[in-house]
Amino acid sequence: MTVTTPLITVFGATGNQGGAVARSLLKNPSFKVRALTRNPSSDASQALVSQGAEVQQADGFDKESMLSAFAGSWGAFVNINSDDKSIKEKGLTEFDMGKTIVDAAAEAGVRHFVFSSGPNSLELTGGKVKMNAAQAKYDIEQYARGIDRFETVGFICVAWFLENFSIKEIAPIFGGFPHLPDPEGYLTFVAPKWGGKEDVPFLSISEDLGDIVQGMFLDPLRWNGKVVHGCSDICSMDDVVSQFEKVTGRKSRFQPLESWQAFNTHGVAELEDTKMMFGMTQGSGGRYFGPEASEKKTALELKRNTALALGMSKKEQELTTVESWFRKHSPSW
Repeated sequence: MTVTTPLITVFGATGNQGGAVARSLLKNPSFKVRALTRNPSSDASQALVSQGAEVQQADGFDKESMLSAFAGSWGAFVNINSDDKSIKEKGLTEFDMGKTIVDAAAEAGVRHFVFSSGPNSLELTGGKVKMNAAQAKYDIEQYARGIDRFETVGFICVAWFLENFSIKEIAPIFGGFPHLPDPEGYLTFVAPKWGGKEDVPFLSISEDLGDIVQGMFLDPLRWNGKVVHGCSDICSMDDVVSQFEKVTGRKSRFQPLESWQAFNTHGVAELEDTKMMFGMTQGSGGRYFGPEASEKKTALELKRNTALALGMSKKEQELTTVESWFRKHSPSW
């Protein structure tokens, strides 16, 4: 009897999340990977080809394109780029794209569907705060839950990207930390407080997300209907700067704003949801993922399951801490 290797199709495979998931899955010979992209000839696409991926062009607004993209797929991972300018250019919404993708995956016979979702900001704040992108993702999640053709549906909600700290252009928005010293010589992290116990969830996209999602595909029945907290480490903003100072020896400090409304978006539309995020977490007692407090035990279990499947070392089975991330990446700055 011929055994067919399960094919997992990744939508948004050249983006941060999709790329991390594709790269993790490509390490496992038990899976085949189809990477969906608008530009199969891009450097990012060709890098996936060199790692063994099948790359296919697809348009998330075109159901026929997506039916072809999902054809023969055992599983699918979908992340939609909320900042994709083509969404507004077409006069449509993120939910419109999500609905088209979900419908196509179901019709194509995808058995195990994993979607990168977002928190229900309206419910968490009693209707006071709305994170537009996150709310759209949550609404797509609810739509996918109502599709009875999937064998399983699983969801991951991603935390604050540790990789954001490596982007020098973002630093001035947060007071200069960890790249630009202030007039007093400190690398000052300026942001609203998180709320609750000040337990902020952080995630390394490049080092942990892909393995966490692969862990969901390794045992999809177990994670059916669940929302996984996409989290590598949990700590306060004060902890972040102290860990950075410990690793680099550079004077650092956290300077909280008086309110989340005081967060300056500098007219950048994409930062409006960041501002609303602080409003949501302050209004929900520090909760980001939902009614339950942030936790990383689930992510650790999934990471370890993947590591074991790939024969990785014991060290590689651990999640990335804020300290270890700075230790690995700050020398390159």
